[in-house]
Amino acid sequence: MAGLRLNAGEKGSARPAWINTQALSIAALAVILLVQLEMVFGRAINWDEFYHYSRVEMLARGTLTLPLQTLYTRFFAWVVHVPGSVVEHILLIRVFMYLSEIAILAAIVGIAGRFADRTVALLCALGYLSAGFVLQHGFSFRFDAPTAALLMLALWVLLRSRLDAKAILATGLLLGLAFMMTIKAVLYAPAFAGILWLRWTELGRSPAYALRVACTGFLAAIVFALVYWLHARGLGEYADEHAKAVIASSSGKMFSLGIPPYWRFAVKGAILAPVLTLFILAFPIALMTSDFRPAERLALLGLFLPLTTLAFYHNSAPYYYTFMLPPVVVACAASAKMLAARYGAGLLALLMLVCALTVRALEPPSPIDKQRQLIEAAEAMFPEPVAYFDFSGMLGRFPKANIFMTPWGGEQYRMGMSPSMEAIMARETVPLVMANDPMFDAVFEGQGPAPEFLPQDVAAMRSTYIHLWGPYWVAGRQVPGDSAVQPVEILVPGPYTVRDGAVRLDGVTYQPGAIINLARGRHEIGAGGARDASLVWGRDLRVPDSPPPPEPYVTSF
Repeated sequence: MAGLRLNAGEKGSARPAWINTQALSIAALAVILLVQLEMVFGRAINWDEFYHYSRVEMLARGTLTLPLQTLYTRFFAWVVHVPGSVVEHILLIRVFMYLSEIAILAAIVGIAGRFADRTVALLCALGYLSAGFVLQHGFSFRFDAPTAALLMLALWVLLRSRLDAKAILATGLLLGLAFMMTIKAVLYAPAFAGILWLRWTELGRSPAYALRVACTGFLAAIVFALVYWLHARGLGEYADEHAKAVIASSSGKMFSLGIPPYWRFAVKGAILAPVLTLFILAFPIALMTSDFRPAERLALLGLFLPLTTLAFYHNSAPYYYTFMLPPVVVACAASAKMLAARYGAGLLALLMLVCALTVRALEPPSPIDKQRQLIEAAEAMFPEPVAYFDFSGMLGRFPKANIFMTPWGGEQYRMGMSPSMEAIMARETVPLVMANDPMFDAVFEGQGPAPEFLPQDVAAMRSTYIHLWGPYWVAGRQVPGDSAVQPVEILVPGPYTVRDGAVRLDGVTYQPGAIINLARGRHEIGAGGARDASLVWGRDLRVPDSPPPPEPYVTSF
C-alpha cells in the first residue's frame, strides 16, 4: 500500500511508486493539525467552553457542589492562578484538549492497524481529523476529547494485549477515569463488547481471559468509586444528593425517541466530511464482502454502532462528534480498505485534506477579540466580581446565578427543576445581566412574552435592570423629570448612585453623585427636579469610554 498511485488501477496491476501514500497521509495529518493549532488560539470561545470554565472558577471559590461530570475541574484548577483573562485561560486549557485529540489519533491508527495495513489506518485517522465538526471542536474545552482519548486507549490496550496484570491495571484506570469524566462513556459499550468478543475468540474462549475481563471491570469500578470519593469530599455535604439529581435528570433526558433534536447537525456534519461520509455509507457493503473472520466482523460492527447514537442520544450537538466518531472511523477501516484499493489511498488522503482546508477557509471571522473586550469591560466596571445572569457563564470569574440556558437546561428551568430568577433574586444580590444570547432580546427589547423565560422572571428583569453598556444591564431605575413619586419594589439591594438629575427617594431628595444604600423591598421613588435622572446600582460605576463591540459575540455552530 505504501506505493499506491493517486489514480485507481485494476487490482494487482503494476503501479509506479512515484508517491508514498503513507507519507502523504502523515503529511496531510500534520497540515491539518497545524491548521487546527492556529484555530486553538484564534477561534472564538464557544458558550459551552465558557460554562465549563465557570465550573473551574466555582471549584476555586469553593462553591462547586456537583461531583459528577466535573472531574476536569480538578485537572485545571491551577489555571485560575495563571496571569491573564478568562479567554487566555481557556486557550491554555485548549492546548490540553488538543493533546487529547492527538492521543485519539494515535489510538485510531493503533486499533485500525489490527484490521488493515498502516496506510488504511492512517486514512482512518485522517477521516476523523478532517471531519468538519472535529476540526472545529476537537480542541474545545469540554470533556469529549479527554473521555474519547481514555476510552480509545482502553480499547487499544484490550485489542493488543492478553490482559496481563499491567494491561488490567491500565484498562481499569482508563475506564474508571472515563466514566468519572462523563457517564456518557457508556455509549462506547458496543465497541468494547465487540473487541472483547474478538479477543476472547482469538484466545480460544479461555475461561481465564473471561476472569481477567471481570477483574478489569471490577478494578474500573473501584477506580471510579475512589476518584468519586476523593473529588466529592471537597464539594460540600450535599454533593451526593446533587449527583443523584444529575443521574435522575440525565437518565430521563439522555435518550430521545422520534426525530432527533439535532438532526440538522448530522446532515451538516455529513456534508462537511464527504469522504468520511462515503466511508460510512460503504461500511455495510465492505463488511459483508470482506474476508474478515466472523469475530472480526462483529468487532468492527461494535465499533461502528456508536454512530447510531445520533438517532437517539439527545445532546448530539457538533462537539459530540469529537467523542462519538473515533470508534466509528476505526470500523471504517473495512470500507477505507475497499475504496483505497479502487481509487487509491493517495487520492482519498488529498480529498480529505482539501475538505478540511475548505472548512477552515469558509469559517467566518472570529469574534474572539470582542469576547476579550466584553470580559475586560465587565472586570473593569466591577473590580469585585458580582453575581449575574446570562446564558452560558461567559464571565468566568463572576458567580453565575442562573442555570446554563441550553435547550436542555432551559427546559429544566421552565419545568421548575431549577430555581427561577425571581427566587434567586429573593435570596442573593444579582446586580448584573449579560444579555449575550438572543433569548434576552425579547426581555429587554420587547414588551410581550419572552418564551425562553418564566413570566415572573421576565417581569422581574424588566422592572429591575437598565441598560449600562453593550450587552450589560445593571440593576437600576430610570426616573423621568417631574415624575410623581410612586411605589417600586427593589429586588437587588446595595449601593445605588444617583445620575444625571435629582431623585426623590423615600421622602428625601438626592442630588447627582449621591450614593444611597437601598434594602430589598418597597420604596417610594420619584423625580427630584425637571431633569431626567437614574439610579444605578454600584458606587459610581465607570462605563468604558470606547463603544461596545457589535454582535456576534460567538461563532455559530
